[in-house]
Amino acid sequence: MVILNSQNSQLANRLWGFSSFIANSIEHNYPLVNLGFYKYRKYFEATQNNYFGNYPISIKRTGIGFLDYFYSNVFKNWVSITHKTIGKTPTLYKFYCTKFKEDKTTTLFDLNNASFINDVKKQKVLVHGWMFRDSINIRKHRDKILQFFKPVEPYYSQVINEIAHATKLADVLVGVHIRRGDYATFVNGKWFYTDIQYADIMHQLTQIYAKVGKTCAFFICSNEDINLNNFSSLTLLYKPRHFMVDLYALAKCDVIIGPPSTFSQWAAFYGNKPLVMLLTADQKLEMPKFNSSLLPDCDFSEKILYTF
Repeated sequence: MVILNSQNSQLANRLWGFSSFIANSIEHNYPLVNLGFYKYRKYFEATQNNYFGNYPISIKRTGIGFLDYFYSNVFKNWVSITHKTIGKTPTLYKFYCTKFKEDKTTTLFDLNNASFINDVKKQKVLVHGWMFRDSINIRKHRDKILQFFKPVEPYYSQVINEIAHATKLADVLVGVHIRRGDYATFVNGKWFYTDIQYADIMHQLTQIYAKVGKTCAFFICSNEDINLNNFSSLTLLYKPRHFMVDLYALAKCDVIIGPPSTFSQWAAFYGNKPLVMLLTADQKLEMPKFNSSLLPDCDFSEKILYTF
C-alpha cells in the first residue's frame, strides 16, 4: 500500500504525480491513497466522488476530509523540518522521498523499481516528493487516467462552448500557453517571454500553415492579463478564464505551444495533441508533429523535470 503526500506544487504537477502512481497501482495491483490531492479534489469526476472504479485508489485515509488534510499538513511539515535538521525523516513505515531541484542534477525515481514494488505489496509505504515516474504504464493506462481526470461541471461545458466557437475561426486552432507569474524567477526567468516574442512565434506558425493552404487562430491561456494590442494581425481568442477551462481547452486545440511547463504537457497528453516546447524566445519553428514523449528532440538542462 502506498500513502502519497505531496502538496508543494500546483495542479498540473499534482496531476502528473498522481497519474504515475495511479498507473503503477493498476499495473502492480496495490492500494493507493493520495492525501496530497485534497486541494484540487472538487474539479474532477473521480476525485470529487472519491471513486476510481474497482481499483483500490482513494484520496482519503480516514474518511474524514478535515482529518486527512490535517494529517497531510503535519506530515509535510515533519518531512521538511527533519530533512533540514538531520537529513532524513523518521517514520513508522517504510519511507520514500525525492527532492526537487531546478537543474540537471535532479534524478527521477522509477516506480517500477523492484524493491519499491516488493515493499508496497508487503507493507504500508509513505511517499513524499514529485520526482516519481512511471513513463511506461502512464501511457498503457492512459484511457483510465483520462476518465478519472475528466473535469466536472460547469467547467466541462465551458470548455466545449469555448472550443465550438474557436474552431469556426480558422483551419487550425493553436493553443498558446503564455506562462507568467512564477516564471519570472523560475530557472532565472529564461522562459519568461514577452508578448512581442510570443507574437513573433505565432506569426511564424501562421506562415508555416499558410504554405499548406491553412489558416490559424490562436487560443491564448495565461496566468496573467494579456494586452491584445501586442498581437496585431493575428486571429486571437483570449479572456480571463478559470484554470480548469484553460487547461482542458488547450487539450482540445489542434496544436499546443508554450515554454516548458507541466500545464501544457498535461493538455497535450490529455488531448493527444502535438506540443511545441519553446526553449528560447527566438526559436525557429517547423510544422508541428506529434511526439508521445511530449518533449523536443534536442537536449536542455532541465529536460529531466519534464520527462513523464
